[in-house]
Amino acid sequence: MLNAQQQVFLQALEDLDLEQVKRLLADGLDPNFIDPEKGPAVSVWSDGLFKWWEKICEAHEAGQELATDQKKQDLQVHLDILAALIQAKANFHLWDAEECYGPLWDAASAACAPAVQLLLDQQVDPNTKDEEGKTILTSISDLFFDVDFDEINWSEALPEEKETLELLRSRGAKMSKEIV
Repeated sequence: MLNAQQQVFLQALEDLDLEQVKRLLADGLDPNFIDPEKGPAVSVWSDGLFKWWEKICEAHEAGQELATDQKKQDLQVHLDILAALIQAKANFHLWDAEECYGPLWDAASAACAPAVQLLLDQQVDPNTKDEEGKTILTSISDLFFDVDFDEINWSEALPEEKETLELLRSRGAKMSKEIV
């Protein structure tokens, strides 16, 4: 059972209320807790990245690409909250039984290279495997393109997809078939 402060914190994460997040963390809230329904607080944060990514995808599908400045502006609050979580010593290796990979997979599947970079900088392992034996690189390549990383036709990729996958690869992420 969560206490009132933890409940407010999760709501602030969902609402992207940076000031409330900072205030609660400054008051000593430990962000390393798990809600029985929503999972760890870090996963509540990373789940929010999908809203940012959906907006980019919807604009792309409508033929009305968002400007780079607009994408960065929309993303900034997510990155600011992540920075606050990092400063508060959030455990990005913490996830519940229903999470395959946790926040790194979420950030990568939202094609959010800046968040992936920050999580990799926190030593989150890019080569964890799910119950099917798939690594993050294989899983995300399959999610975006229905092929493994080494088979991607980059002309079909959105810039965020390419940047994210290449970042993972450059930071040591391997395809499932490369790990024995």
